[in-house]
Amino acid sequence: MKDKLTLKSTHMNPAKQTVTSKDVAKLAGVSQSTVSRVFVPGSSVSEKTKQKVFEAAKALNYRPNAFARSLITNESKLIGLVFPDADYPIHMKTLQLISSELQKNGYSAVLIPWQFDEKDNHSVPNIFQYRVDGVIAASATFNKSLYEECEEFDIPVVQFARVVEGSKSSYVISDNYEAGQQAAQLLHESGVKNAVYLTGEVPTFTNDERQNGFSSEFEDLTGKAPRIVEANYDYASSLDMIRKIFSDKQNPRPDAIFCATDNLAIAVMDIARLEYGLTIPHDLQVIGFDNIPQAEWLSYQLTTFRQDFLRLARECVKTIVAQINSKNSQLVKMMVPVKLVKRNTTKF
Repeated sequence: MKDKLTLKSTHMNPAKQTVTSKDVAKLAGVSQSTVSRVFVPGSSVSEKTKQKVFEAAKALNYRPNAFARSLITNESKLIGLVFPDADYPIHMKTLQLISSELQKNGYSAVLIPWQFDEKDNHSVPNIFQYRVDGVIAASATFNKSLYEECEEFDIPVVQFARVVEGSKSSYVISDNYEAGQQAAQLLHESGVKNAVYLTGEVPTFTNDERQNGFSSEFEDLTGKAPRIVEANYDYASSLDMIRKIFSDKQNPRPDAIFCATDNLAIAVMDIARLEYGLTIPHDLQVIGFDNIPQAEWLSYQLTTFRQDFLRLARECVKTIVAQINSKNSQLVKMMVPVKLVKRNTTKF
């Protein structure tokens, strides 16, 4: 009999229901609209009323519905992050830094997927479906439709560490031209005569700036322009072109290679040492860019450039939040200094 009563009691116990703003309003003795206003930052509600609502919300374990609030305020407090290759070592780190900075400013990050379109350009699905207040984009290879769509819906965009030329949006990037100059100066001091700048297959504004800074400075210092070689940013896909650099009969073997990324620099080192028996830095000096974790590995100890990703993230978030709050369409174009990290792949 006892078992039957227990079973009956359990069966009749209603499922836990979601607490709504109507429940909070009833307990606090205020209107439902007042409860909604209390949870909207900056709304005109007296402190006494706010306290009553907060106490009632706490007693009922009420959590305001973010989507419902976004319909009232016309703000979702969401920032879309459009990033390529999240598996590239520095991208995961920068995603974490940006997300952390957004949280400090009352925003949350939503990672927006990207894909290739029919012309092999990187693109994203309809940005408006995510109901974001702004977008932070970190790829220079997206087609301009992303920026055009955001402009159409009055969604501010800030480009992080990359620039899509012709897009009407703010950007916060590293000083790539200065980095190129520093690389040229270091190699010149090391006695380099035949230098190569190894880049990827996709032209970008930031890479062009680095290449131009390196080429211009190296030619000014030595009287000879460095050779520009285009490979592939992917490690495996770049190997054949790197082999051609060392086996080229029409050009002297370089005594230094400045690479657009650390991935390329590591590929250069592997081919130079393992297939051509070159000693680094005695026979070949190598400089990378990005300071990925592998650059510090004992087998590489790569001289490279470290981008100040923490400052880039802070300035990027500061810019997007300011443009959201002020609806200011004035473009921000900011460059952040980089730091040359000297290790064992250069002589000095």
